[in-house]
Amino acid sequence: MKQFFKFLFASCLGSFLAMALAVVFFFMLIGSLVASIGSTPTKTVKDNTVLVINLSKPIYDREVTDLSSILSASNLNNTNIGLTEFFTVINKAKKDKNIKAIMLDVSILQTNGIATAQEIRETLESFKQSGKKIYAYSDMCDQKSYYIATVADKIMINPAGMVMLSGMGAEVMYFKDLIDKFEIDVDLIRPKNNAFKSAGETYIVNKMSDSNRVQTREYLTSIWDIIAAQMAKSRNISLDKFNQITGNLDGFLPQDALKHNIIDYIGFKTDFKDSISNYVIADQHLSKKSKIKFITYADYRKTIENIYDTEDQNIAVVYAYGNVSQGKGSDLSIGSETTCKAIEKAAKDKSVKAIVLRVNSPGGDAVASELITNEVIKAKKIKPVVVSMGDYAASAGYEMSSNASYIVANQTTITGSIGVFGVMPNFSRALKHNLGITFDTVKTHKNSNPMTITTPMTEDAKAMMQKNVERFYVNFVERVAQGRGKDTEYINSIARGRVWTGVEAKNKGLVDEIGGFNKAIEVAAKMAGIKKYGIVAYPEPMGVFEQFMDTESEQMKLKSFTKELGKPYSFFLEIKNISDMQGVQARLPYIINF
Repeated sequence: MKQFFKFLFASCLGSFLAMALAVVFFFMLIGSLVASIGSTPTKTVKDNTVLVINLSKPIYDREVTDLSSILSASNLNNTNIGLTEFFTVINKAKKDKNIKAIMLDVSILQTNGIATAQEIRETLESFKQSGKKIYAYSDMCDQKSYYIATVADKIMINPAGMVMLSGMGAEVMYFKDLIDKFEIDVDLIRPKNNAFKSAGETYIVNKMSDSNRVQTREYLTSIWDIIAAQMAKSRNISLDKFNQITGNLDGFLPQDALKHNIIDYIGFKTDFKDSISNYVIADQHLSKKSKIKFITYADYRKTIENIYDTEDQNIAVVYAYGNVSQGKGSDLSIGSETTCKAIEKAAKDKSVKAIVLRVNSPGGDAVASELITNEVIKAKKIKPVVVSMGDYAASAGYEMSSNASYIVANQTTITGSIGVFGVMPNFSRALKHNLGITFDTVKTHKNSNPMTITTPMTEDAKAMMQKNVERFYVNFVERVAQGRGKDTEYINSIARGRVWTGVEAKNKGLVDEIGGFNKAIEVAAKMAGIKKYGIVAYPEPMGVFEQFMDTESEQMKLKSFTKELGKPYSFFLEIKNISDMQGVQARLPYIINF
């Protein structure tokens, strides 16, 4: 027995030491990565330099420390691009005498929607006003990337690549048949007139409802009409011809794309760099012996010490990015606690004369949305609050926007979706038949266990939940009507869970003006009556260690797992999502991959 305890103690001690060493090694690895990132010396830009922008990285509303990128051994250099920082970097390059041109390296664009791509494209258009040119190259160009690439003076594609120009389409995943196989029951509860609020339909049917098909076709058509006109104009192709090429897939293969003027050249990146050097020498009337240098976006970004400088008078930018939930959230999700504190802090700061609330969210928890909306209403009484809508500002994302002093949306922003729903899963059949687990209850009243995931909902519970979603919907409509200065009957007629593009939303009176982030800043300054101002950002971005220790930063973990396990894991995420949904939800029907 004594010998047994001796070996047991040695084994436990060895395991403990191994674990301790692993933890120490992990933190040393993270520390060295962060140190290496932060200790890079400031870059200098030499004369006759071309700025190379690789747009195949994740693009968020602002620069964040993406923990999942750092933890992925294959992705250590995959830093993200912040949209608001991108504006400043390109504006500097526009005025920088050493920067002679931009080379775009476009591939699969990692954005949530088209609006971000539209703002990037408009910023690059502004760069060209300096008389400098833009050249684009791609090994494999998706449609969003091509949309940005058409801003370029010349486009080259790899001989083995493709230009995936096919028009807009939505492929929605439905889980009804799979859920039935797992013997999981799901009740979808939504207001009776919310036929367009189709988020929960993916669990109860196996194809699109008629209402959802109508709204999806309409907003996809609206977006396509906008971007197709811009692409056709840039390539000097008639819109009818461009749509014909797109519909017949005549621009997919390099030779066909070249034939139809979708691209200008077929070749390899190194060859294209040589060509760009010759173009720059000719355009800038340089000596033929001049040597053209290339600098990456990341290195050029380091030449700018402060993206925003504070002044005596400032505009506060409050970022609200991602799904809405109660609690703290993260850099890539909206937590009601953190966002409310940020708005309150900006409202109380006497140096802040106006607030720009940057909303890029498909929605989420209805209670969290109410908390943030209430904070916007309070802040608006103190100073102007201008909303800048990104790819999405839908459902809960629209509610928090609706009571701002002024709303600015991109043409292709997806917004509206004024509606709510509740999803109630029941795993009792699955647990009994697959795992042999059953449940029994003791109750003091007939509805003492009204809503658990292991017993069916009672009819009384269903009726109560129906009243609850109806009440939330009426409140949602009233919030919007109050914020937009409209009659509740009118808001109800355009609400009902229906999704609109930014252009359509303006026509319906749900937004005030079409434009991007910079337009919102301009409007805020005008409303505040200030001409010279600085920018302050809220909330503070989370550091890598803070993210690692923050147990609420679930999106980072899920993102990393999804990447490693692929599409099959998406089902398990959906099961987790419907299990985690608490109470009434205000979410966009689903995310469309454009």
